[in-house]
Order: sequence, then C-alpha cells, then structure tokens
Amino acid sequence: MTYVIAGDLTMSNNSISIESMRWDLAALRDNVQRLFGDDQRRIVSNCIRSVVDRREFSRYHYREAMRAIAAKIDGRPDYEVMAAMMGAYDKETGSFEDARFTAYLHIVASVHNMRAVADNLVHLVYFAIGMNLDKDTCIEERRISWNKVKESLGALGVRRDLDALHSHEDFKYLAALDNHCKHRGIVDIGFTVSAVEDTHGMRINAFSYEGTDYPQRWVKPLLNAEYQRQETQIMLAGNHLNDCVASLL
Repeated sequence: MTYVIAGDLTMSNNSISIESMRWDLAALRDNVQRLFGDDQRRIVSNCIRSVVDRREFSRYHYREAMRAIAAKIDGRPDYEVMAAMMGAYDKETGSFEDARFTAYLHIVASVHNMRAVADNLVHLVYFAIGMNLDKDTCIEERRISWNKVKESLGALGVRRDLDALHSHEDFKYLAALDNHCKHRGIVDIGFTVSAVEDTHGMRINAFSYEGTDYPQRWVKPLLNAEYQRQETQIMLAGNHLNDCVASLL
C-alpha cells in the first residue's frame, strides 16, 4: 500500500497526478515487523489506517459542506444571495437554514479530523520506532503527545517535519477550535455576506480559548490551505519515518 499526496480538499483520490509524492506504507509495516514482531506491526498498521482514513474523512466532510451551500446559491447573482439567506427561495430548493446547518456539522467534522490526524501521526511514530518497548522511552498511553514523543527523536528529520506540522499558526487555530468544540462548547459557523470584503461563504465565529482570542475565519481559504500544508508535512514525515525505521534494521 502506498499513500499518495492528494493536493487539496476538493480532490478525490482518483484525481491524483502521477507526479505526486508517495509514501511506501507497506515497507514501513514490513520493517516494523522485522524489528519488533507481529504485535507491533498490527499496532502500527492501525495507526497507518487511521492517518489515511482521517485524510479522506476530512475531504469528504469538506465536500459535503460545500455541496450543501452550493445547492442554495450557485448560479445566483450576488444580489440574490442575501435573499436566499433570508429564505426567499426555500420553497424552490428547501430550507437555507437546513443547508447551513448541514454545512456547519460537516465543517466541524472536517476540522476534528484535520486536528486528530496529527495525534495519529504522533502515535504512529511512537510505535513504529518501538518507543513503547523500551522502558526508557515508554509513555503511559493516555499521556502520549508530541511534546513527550519528540524528546526521544533528537535531530531526526521526522521530528522537524512534525514540529513544522504542529507549530504553524493555522494548525494552532484548528487545535484551539477543536478543543473548544470538544470540551467547552461548539463554536458556531454561519453563512455570511461581507460587503467590506466583497465575498460570502461559511465563516467560523470568533472565540477565546486558554486566554487567547481567535478572530472570525472564512472556512474555505482556511481549510484548503491547512489541508494542503498538512499533506506536504505528512508526506515528508512519513518518508523520514520510513528512513528512520529502516536505519534500525
């Protein structure tokens, strides 16, 4: 099995170009088995599947969100978009509020999976290099986190890649948003028309978390940019992890 970089949220796996980056997942699983045995391979295989599946979950939920809104406003001139928001065309196309809520729930799900894939990657690195099998590097499972795992990685390339994934401001924003939604309350996401910015679309409300204020953000540019950035960092980290595991043989 090979993981191929997808490009952006609007693309399906069928639209990936032949020049795209690749990550040889079969080689990773096989080398883990040679090093640590069948049980460790099974754990690593589950981590790999979770990374791959969460990327597809992110794409699916984003596309469904955009599809729900597009059904209400695509093809309408700008002056009709506000009327659509107010329900002027509900008898023709169904409730705009229902479409907005459908988009909202899919966006929350997409954000969750884009945030959670980073945790899955940390666990993958932890198990792939056998940290759980060494008393000096073993971490209580519920306490496995990037801050703890990276201490054992030294100057390895995979550490630099995952540091870059976690340290970007857009990822920090998504992490705060996801944590707020999971623990405190779901941040509302509405459809907005902005005359100032001359645009319209789904927009995440401003919120505060752990003493930091986060501004309103437009969904489409935020998630598309972060998804593409994550694809690159995942691919780099994956290939460096393969190199790291192979070097242990």
